[in-house]
Amino acid sequence: MADLCLVGYTYRGYEMEHALQWGGSYGFNGIELRDFNDIDLSTPSGVEKALKKAVQRARINSMLLYSLYYAPLPISRQAERVAEERAFLKVITLLGEHHVPILHTRLSLYQTGEKKEVLSTVALPEDYMLVQQALERFLTVAEQAGVYIALEAHMGTLHDTSAALLRILADNPSPWLVASLDFANLLIANPSEDLPSAIRTFGSRIGYTHLKNVKLHPCGYDWNIPLRWGDINYLRVLQTLKEIGYHGPLAVEYCGTGDPDVFVEDDAEYLQHLVELLEM
Repeated sequence: MADLCLVGYTYRGYEMEHALQWGGSYGFNGIELRDFNDIDLSTPSGVEKALKKAVQRARINSMLLYSLYYAPLPISRQAERVAEERAFLKVITLLGEHHVPILHTRLSLYQTGEKKEVLSTVALPEDYMLVQQALERFLTVAEQAGVYIALEAHMGTLHDTSAALLRILADNPSPWLVASLDFANLLIANPSEDLPSAIRTFGSRIGYTHLKNVKLHPCGYDWNIPLRWGDINYLRVLQTLKEIGYHGPLAVEYCGTGDPDVFVEDDAEYLQHLVELLEM
């Protein structure tokens, strides 16, 4: 059966123990570590302390550590972000030492002369060249550590659309660089995105997924909804993931407001039903 992963962001503002305990009780096999109230993932030293605690608490709750979110992966223009790069490389090594297989992240490249992110709509060929030069350094360490770098399709980044993320992956064939497809984010960035088609296009380069639902409106979007509702048909999404041979975690993330336990329980029940139906 496919492994269900609870994205820690669902329990933002809570302690890690709460997420591990309740996630396990609802049927999740593991967790994506995020900044809970009792851990700090903003620095390598904070990550190291968090991992030591998480390994122990996850074992007690019969949960696995599938991934950790640490961002951004910094791209320098003239070596101005070397300190950030060193920190990121240290985190990759720490994940390898603690046997956490996926570093979930996003790229950060500032526009020339200002701290404003380069988005896909304004990206130049030389921007993509800078990305590949930096990725070569990061992926060398990732391969040594046995850690996959999963770039999330996310608004406000260079890889805010499936096309932009696919371009970055196509320019770098390393198996240690994978796509993290967040299906709601893809629709927010491009409401006309055909999700099954996007999944087939990425194919074996998909190494991680984020599952949440969203309802698109003319004036914006609403993600205060469980997986079973919204504009994303997750039966079709999972059917297509099975078709391409995806075997990674199905990571559920709730980004709305209200009591997260209500949504976590409902999402787990719905997803388990689909997994059993599709024999994933």
